[in-house]
Amino acid sequence: MNKNIINGPYLLDPHDTQITVAWETVASEPFKVTARAADGTEFFGDVCCRQEEPCREYPKGAFLYTAVIRDLVPDTEYAYMVSGNGEVAAASFRTLRREPQSIHLLTLSDSHLFHNNEAFKKAVTEEKPEIILHGGDISFGTGYQHDQYKDNWFHKISEILARTPVYYIHGNHDDGPFYDAFFAAPQGRTVHTPDGGNTFSFDYGPAHFTLIDSNPWGLFEMNAVNSEVPLDPETRRHIDDILRWVEEDLTSPAARRAKWRILMMHHPYTDSFNNRYIVPIAERCKAQLVLGGHLHYYVKAVSVDPKVGARTVYVCEGSAQDPEAEYTKNTGEKRLLSEFPEVVATGRSNYGILDVTEKTLTYRLYGFLENGSKKLVDTICLTHDEPDIRLTDIELRRLDNNGNVEIRALAENRGTAMAEVSISLFDNKMEHTINLFGNEENSQVVTLEPGEKRKVESVYQAMQPGEHLLCVGDTELRLVVFEPTQLSFAHMRVQPGRGESADCMVAGIEATNNLDHEIFVSVPLYINQRIAETKSLFFRAHEKRYIEFHYKFQQGGEYQVSIADQLPKEVSIEGGIRIIPRILDKSGRGHTALLHGSPKVREIDGHMEVALEQYGDYIEIPASRDLEAPQGFTGMVWANIERLARASEMGHNPLMVRGKSVGWGATYCLRMVVERTGGLKWGICHDITEYSWQGGEAKVGSWAQYTMTFDKKAGGDSYCDGQQLAHVAGVSAESEIRQWADQPIFVGYSYIGHVIPDIGRPKYFTHLPGRIGQVRFYEQGLTAEENREICENPEAEGPKREALAVWLDFRNILKVGTHTTEWRHPAIYNTSFKTQKKYWRFTQLKARTNLPLQAGLKATVEVSDDMATVKGSRQIVLKNGTNYVDLSGLPEAQFLRIVTEFSAEVGPDGTFVPELLSYQVVASNGRDFTDMFWSTRPDWERGRFTGAVGFPPVDRLRDYPEYTDVIHG
Repeated sequence: MNKNIINGPYLLDPHDTQITVAWETVASEPFKVTARAADGTEFFGDVCCRQEEPCREYPKGAFLYTAVIRDLVPDTEYAYMVSGNGEVAAASFRTLRREPQSIHLLTLSDSHLFHNNEAFKKAVTEEKPEIILHGGDISFGTGYQHDQYKDNWFHKISEILARTPVYYIHGNHDDGPFYDAFFAAPQGRTVHTPDGGNTFSFDYGPAHFTLIDSNPWGLFEMNAVNSEVPLDPETRRHIDDILRWVEEDLTSPAARRAKWRILMMHHPYTDSFNNRYIVPIAERCKAQLVLGGHLHYYVKAVSVDPKVGARTVYVCEGSAQDPEAEYTKNTGEKRLLSEFPEVVATGRSNYGILDVTEKTLTYRLYGFLENGSKKLVDTICLTHDEPDIRLTDIELRRLDNNGNVEIRALAENRGTAMAEVSISLFDNKMEHTINLFGNEENSQVVTLEPGEKRKVESVYQAMQPGEHLLCVGDTELRLVVFEPTQLSFAHMRVQPGRGESADCMVAGIEATNNLDHEIFVSVPLYINQRIAETKSLFFRAHEKRYIEFHYKFQQGGEYQVSIADQLPKEVSIEGGIRIIPRILDKSGRGHTALLHGSPKVREIDGHMEVALEQYGDYIEIPASRDLEAPQGFTGMVWANIERLARASEMGHNPLMVRGKSVGWGATYCLRMVVERTGGLKWGICHDITEYSWQGGEAKVGSWAQYTMTFDKKAGGDSYCDGQQLAHVAGVSAESEIRQWADQPIFVGYSYIGHVIPDIGRPKYFTHLPGRIGQVRFYEQGLTAEENREICENPEAEGPKREALAVWLDFRNILKVGTHTTEWRHPAIYNTSFKTQKKYWRFTQLKARTNLPLQAGLKATVEVSDDMATVKGSRQIVLKNGTNYVDLSGLPEAQFLRIVTEFSAEVGPDGTFVPELLSYQVVASNGRDFTDMFWSTRPDWERGRFTGAVGFPPVDRLRDYPEYTDVIHG
């Protein structure tokens, strides 16, 4: 083996008369590539060389060589050699057959760390595929890390790659120069491509393959949307160009001649942008199979359009990384993916075997077991025959006078391939196709394999008032439809206010007038099952309108909200105030941190630590423009990570994060997280690029200093106890590091997943189970020497003192505070009250609290006539729960305020904080009386806060099951 060769040789873009050989070297030298047939005939490759981008291992940049060997004989075995300076790398390949009647391929995606490599090599050896298709995400970190490709791909299956050609497409983790150097550029020399080898097509046997780079929308447009920035015009043009080329390719003479049209890209059918861009093209151009990856589990779907059905099948391959083999078929009870009724199976798989003849396409999905053996997960069989679904035992049953009819039938697939069940119903001779079955909320597509039977049921509504004759097959039902319900409702949304409107809520719904004439109706808003408001509205015949309620709450808390006949949704209105212990900042910059939850704070062996044990335990460094670091920064966390995430928990456990999400978009400024496998992930985002990298393993069960530093010019570096773990190159001076200055820096907590526009955050959150010993943040990137000096002397200020913006002092935690309400008049203040000496009597205080035994709350009720002089006061020690206090001993007055003293306990037994939920004061004036409330955020904010009193965060420990967000790699 040539010692200069560091990766390869590996094979690309096979044909019947040519193939591409590629290899990577440390240094450039003259190479020769020779292919020799069994009869001794030699063929020489056309060699070219390209220098790569510099990286940590090769600061001057390694060299990528390719050799295209042409004029070969089809279906022939060749031994080939790559020779240079007298040394040789040798292997063999077989050219493709010319116009074969059948083809045999292997597919995989998301190989990442590729722990399955040994089992995969065995599977390839057994299957002997002519071509391998890789659906992207070779890297586990980023395409800006050279070692990711060397360690996770080339060195793990080098013998396979030297003998079996592979086609590659971009994954989101592959974005960067090294994927381009290894795969896109060499492919681009010979494939049919519009963009240099990222998107391309080829024909083999009875199939036309179109491989699409979905990153421009699945990564970059998604990043822009999640990052709340406009997509740049260049990327928009690139997306339009790719989509235009794909449709032209699928309608080309070659594609039209092919018996099968197969699409492959990294992002799956369920990706919102793929669903918007690729699905219409695939179905319009009659592609039969669309392959994706990215989700790390298996998904099988068909078209939701009954005219297409299972003529187009969508498959998301599972991850090839770890052994997994599972299968779940839809049963009709609940959708497998809530927003995709057309998903008919899910599971886990590692690779696929694709066999294609002129008449059939068979796709077998396999997973590996822990012992390395393979297990068949699913088989998809397609033919060109028309679907043949037979319906028997058909029943039509009237449900009400509004035209709702239940349809039941036994469906049997008598065809030769998987088919989607659909029912043709004739309503007064007008045909309606029904392909969603089950209850409305979980209605779903049903597919049957050849010979399979299944009972299906659905509901059809005859809309027009009058007589109807419904026919399904030979089964008929006559019914009279009365005038329908005036209004029907759908798509109810409930959104709490923020800031000054935190005591408000917006609730909206779409209403439809189902009648043929105008109506004037009232639509009710329900709060906790009681009518809170109504809107009287005029609707024209069959008008559809969005109705919106704006409601102001008097008290904070949890409320059930519904409109008209819809099921209620829960809304949280910010209410109480509490002690949130403040960790003081030794940097001198005043970036006091908040201690959330009930963590233990203790001293062990002379060092302070904060134990984050529960999901609500974490540290928050509040958002501040003073923490912006446009040229670079450094984050440091001393931590003892006690365990990794369990299978039932979210991964990406956060050491330090700033941004709207820990991933899935350019949604963060900095990221230091622990994968559920123990690997460490790091990253920044610049412009609309998520610039992340992988490196190192967490020291589970022992203390370590974890550091991430980034500088635009020097790049990014990661360290554990001063030892460098990973490095990525810098970015251009014009690039803008996303600051997310309106977001806190979290230690031990983060949101995770895609940002959902309706709620302005991801669906999920993630937590770090561990102990924190020290936290620092610098507004500059530190060098390895500077980081090592701080690691070795953690109690000292260390270098770059001027850049140190946060240095938390766990010995100095503020745990007391005071809230003083504004002076409040019981009713609208009228100056005549003062001249007439018409005073108010304050008779009772009702206070609601959450008060642990270790914490305290003291209230002083004060009254005044001029909001300056206290006329009288009453001191109260509040207890846990609801307190009723007699205030009749206070003198009559014009104004009242309440001063509340809070005290918490923070120590080795945990953090115990008092929470004041509400005050209610009853005031009377002659025959009139009123209630004065302090119970919502705007109520409290009209007063004055001192010390550690503040508002608990809203919804940080809540998931939103009503939204679909598939967490993936």
